[in-house]
Amino acid sequence: MVMLQIKNIKKAFGERTVLDSLNLEIIKGKVYTLIGSNGSGKTTLFNIITGFIKPESGSVRFDGKKILNKKPYNITKMGLSRTFQDLRLIKNLTVKENIIISFANNSSENIFKAMLPHNSRKVLTSTLSKKADEILDAVSLLDEKDKSAGEISFGQQKLLTLGCCLAADSSMLLLDEPVAGIDTDNYEKIKNIICKLKSVGKTILQIEHNVDFIESVSDEILFLNEGKISRFNSYGDFAANELVRQTYQ
Repeated sequence: MVMLQIKNIKKAFGERTVLDSLNLEIIKGKVYTLIGSNGSGKTTLFNIITGFIKPESGSVRFDGKKILNKKPYNITKMGLSRTFQDLRLIKNLTVKENIIISFANNSSENIFKAMLPHNSRKVLTSTLSKKADEILDAVSLLDEKDKSAGEISFGQQKLLTLGCCLAADSSMLLLDEPVAGIDTDNYEKIKNIICKLKSVGKTILQIEHNVDFIESVSDEILFLNEGKISRFNSYGDFAANELVRQTYQ
């Protein structure tokens, strides 16, 4: 099943074409790693998929539905979540509060809440609190739940961004350098989370440069160069490619 379909996307900044009639299909339940030189358009592609910028032409479908002109919030509600290099957590709130806020991006939770009478919403609040604890336990942050998000380490903050995606119950995650700049312990935790997400059918498209991590979790490598994507079944195939050698390595 095709989870994400991108057709003929073109994006230029001034006279510089970043994405040149780019085409891409992402299959449900797989992990894809997007690689490219600095300035090749990786973040631009993420921004287009998630509604932060618009291309000059082309189409984007998620789970069969057009999403190109939708707002980022609405795209998240459809089941497509994203992390950022700058994390974008609410750092003056607690770790747990960040998770609870992310439930607002889960459409099933909101529909259920709207149907409840007022005096039953306390029950739902208690339920969400328990679910938040379960998610924090899954990302190894339960002991940190009452700390502010700005107080925990950078690696733990990256774990928290994954927890927020879990709270949104997204079927596809776009991850921007999930293990960049973190310690070994949190690296292993994030790697295990990615593998578990894949095992339950989640689809992941990530930007990453850590070779060991790429080899451990990726089903396919996507190389973005001169506005177009080349596909490789393994990092070994990618690294051995002559075009890659000339333009990236």
